[in-house]
Amino acid sequence: MSRRVAFYIAIALAGLGIAWFFSTFERTTVTEHVPPSGEARVRDFLAAERFAERMGVRARELRSLPELDKLSPGILFVPNRRQSIDAARAARLIAWARAGNHLVVEAEFPGVEDPLLDALQVKRAQGKPQVKPTFPDRLSLQVPAPKPSLQVNDKLVSFARGRGMVTVATSLHFARNPLIGAEGNAELLWQVMQLTPAKELQVFLRPQRLSLTGFLVQHALPALVAAGALLGLWLWHIAPRFGPVVPDAPLARRRLLDHLRASGRYFWSQGLRARLVLAARDAALRRIARSQPDFAGALAKEREARLAALIGVRPDEAGQFIAAGGAMRGGDFIRMVQRAQRVHAALDKGAK
Repeated sequence: MSRRVAFYIAIALAGLGIAWFFSTFERTTVTEHVPPSGEARVRDFLAAERFAERMGVRARELRSLPELDKLSPGILFVPNRRQSIDAARAARLIAWARAGNHLVVEAEFPGVEDPLLDALQVKRAQGKPQVKPTFPDRLSLQVPAPKPSLQVNDKLVSFARGRGMVTVATSLHFARNPLIGAEGNAELLWQVMQLTPAKELQVFLRPQRLSLTGFLVQHALPALVAAGALLGLWLWHIAPRFGPVVPDAPLARRRLLDHLRASGRYFWSQGLRARLVLAARDAALRRIARSQPDFAGALAKEREARLAALIGVRPDEAGQFIAAGGAMRGGDFIRMVQRAQRVHAALDKGAK
C-alpha cells in the first residue's frame, strides 16, 4: 500500500469519526450547584433577608443577647442551637409575641434541651422527613393549639398567642440560603411573614467562636500540608541511623582515681561540701607540716606569709585558705581546691 492511499484512508476515518461524534452528542446546558461563598457563607438567612426587603419589609440581624433583649416590633426568627437562651429570656420572648408580634422558632435537635419550646408547651416527637427538601429532618411537632392559623403537616404550625402569633417549625431550612430558591419555599416563607402586619424581619444568629485551626485549615491548607511534609523530611534527615548493635565494652578494673571521683560526686550530690572542704584543706596543711616541721607552731601571720609565698597568692587569700571550713558556694569551693592543688604541686616540685 502506497503512502498516498494510506493518507486518504486516514482522512476518511477521521471524517467518519467526526461525523459520528456530532450525530451522537449534542451541546446542552448543565446546572452545577456550588456552595455559598462570601457573605452568604456566614449568614444563613441572607437570601431571606434580601427577599423580605424586596417585599417591602426591613431586615436586620441580631448577633448578641443584649440585642435580643431590646427587640423592636415585627417578626423574629430564632433558629436552633440557642442554648444561650435560658428560661427567663424565653419567657420575655413569649411576652414580646403576646404584645402583637410574630415569633418564629426552630426546634432543637433531638436530645437537646429546648426551654423556649417547653415554655410554649410544644412537644417534639420522632417523625418522618418529607420528600421535598423543605423539611429534611425526622421530627414532628405536637402543638396544644386547637385551630392553627397555618400548618404544614406536623412540621410547621402557626398559632395565636395573645395579640400576636407564634410559628414553630421542625426546621427553617426552607428559609436558609441553599433551599429558599427551591420549589415552594419562598412562597411558604412569605405566607409565614404575612400572618402578622409586621414591617421588620429580625434574625437571631448564634455568634460563632473564631477558631485559629479552622481558619488555617480553610485558608492555608496547602501551606500546612507542605510545611508538614518539609518538617517530616527534615526530621527524617537529622534522625540517627540505627545500625548493628555495638558490643558492650569489656570489664576493666577501676583505677583508684575513678573511685575518688565517684566518692567526691557522691558527697557533692548529698550536700556534704563541708567534708570535702575540710579534707582538701587538711591534706594540704599536713603536707606543708611534713615538709616544714615548724609551720604548725608558727604565728598566724607567719603561716599566711609562708603559704602565700609557696603558692603565689596574697597573704589574705592564704589566710582564707587556712581558715576555710563549712559549706561554701561553687565558685569559692573551686578556688579553695585550686589552692590546695597548688600546695601539692609546689611541694612536689621542691622535692624533685
